[in-house]
Amino acid sequence: MHQPNGPRMCSGRLPTGELQPFYFPEDHPSMPGWFKGMEVIIWERGLWPGEGELLTQCPGFHCPPGCTNCCCWCILFLQPDFVSQKSQLQELIESRSHLCDFYPKYHCELNFIEQYWGVAKLRFHMAGHTVTINEMKRKVIQSLDDTPLLHIQR
Repeated sequence: MHQPNGPRMCSGRLPTGELQPFYFPEDHPSMPGWFKGMEVIIWERGLWPGEGELLTQCPGFHCPPGCTNCCCWCILFLQPDFVSQKSQLQELIESRSHLCDFYPKYHCELNFIEQYWGVAKLRFHMAGHTVTINEMKRKVIQSLDDTPLLHIQR
């Protein structure tokens, strides 16, 4: 679906080094300013693998091992300009002279829930032994409730 005011991808580079706009020009007769789509981008690069249809992507993004032209996604995402493209977030961070270093999804020093859970477990452990299941439930709830917001926001 075309979204005229949505975020736009930056242009790519053809194998010749020439810029390849990913959007039709504003004076295009039927789709002014519209995203060209993977098929058109692949055709313009001269990478369409013969006649016929090509899958947009392999089921579940699981391309056959060693295959480089099984689907549009695979063809494009193996292109040097796609491989080297940084995310918009990374470009923004680096444009302000900062380093951008992404950590694994559940990295304990960055994910607030990991910080919260770590402090709550420590408080639970320090509160001592329990005798009944109800006492344990109260201790868990109290440990979670007593965790300061500062430990979550670090």
